[in-house]
Amino acid sequence: MKTTVITILIVSMSLGLSAQKAFVSSKLEKVWSTPEGLNVPESSHYNPADRIIYVSNIVGKHDVKDGLGYISKLNTKGEFIEKEWFKGLNAPKGVTCTKTKLYVADIDRVLEIDLKTGKLLKTYKNSKSKSLNDVCVADNGRVYVSDDSGDCIFYVGKDSLQVFVESNQLEGMNGIFASGDLLYLGSKGNFISINQKTRVLKILVEKVGYLDGIEQVSPTQFVTSDWNGHVQLVEVGKGVEKLMDTSPLKINAADLGYIPTLKLLLIPTFLDNKVVAYKLKL
Repeated sequence: MKTTVITILIVSMSLGLSAQKAFVSSKLEKVWSTPEGLNVPESSHYNPADRIIYVSNIVGKHDVKDGLGYISKLNTKGEFIEKEWFKGLNAPKGVTCTKTKLYVADIDRVLEIDLKTGKLLKTYKNSKSKSLNDVCVADNGRVYVSDDSGDCIFYVGKDSLQVFVESNQLEGMNGIFASGDLLYLGSKGNFISINQKTRVLKILVEKVGYLDGIEQVSPTQFVTSDWNGHVQLVEVGKGVEKLMDTSPLKINAADLGYIPTLKLLLIPTFLDNKVVAYKLKL
């Protein structure tokens, strides 16, 4: 009898675990998922100038200089244009584009790559950079870089990375987004802005958690991801709404991208080795 009870308990627990499912809001509609070929995709970025999605692939460990990382090019249907377009990176994370160049954060350096030729143009470093993570381009063309192990935001200068803001108020930052005069990022579990001209920091929404990817979808609305598998809508003046939770399936949600014209969120799943696109219905 005791053995039977134990068996029933084990089966019940197994059924309970298998019944766990991801949460996906009705505001998200899955459109496509990439085929096999990505290898620990960390960041996705859509460049409207050439209509290409650029994806960073860490391949090895996130903090090891092994030369295994690469950048993939996808079309807007999630199909490969070129799987290993730029190779020889260490642990590439955030990527962003201007009309002619791609910038990628690679542990302690930022690489500038020509979009047309795929050739490395320049490498930027700073003695204070520890674990560079996300990059973004401001309206004035300046490229900003976050460091998730330090307390600095850098920008790409003429020949090196320059310190933009250094503060103990920048603890636990990762994702960074620029719009107008402001930079948006997460720090100490809050969603904050920093004025690019005055460098004044302001808390916009409290208790948003750790922010990996940040994309602005309206003047007051942002979609964020946190690597563990959570995607949320952060609205200034209102708060936070959960859009997705794939953590029960152990599927990550890394540094997301966005195609505004298609209202398409691009979510790299990191260890699940895919980029999944969802139509955002707001």
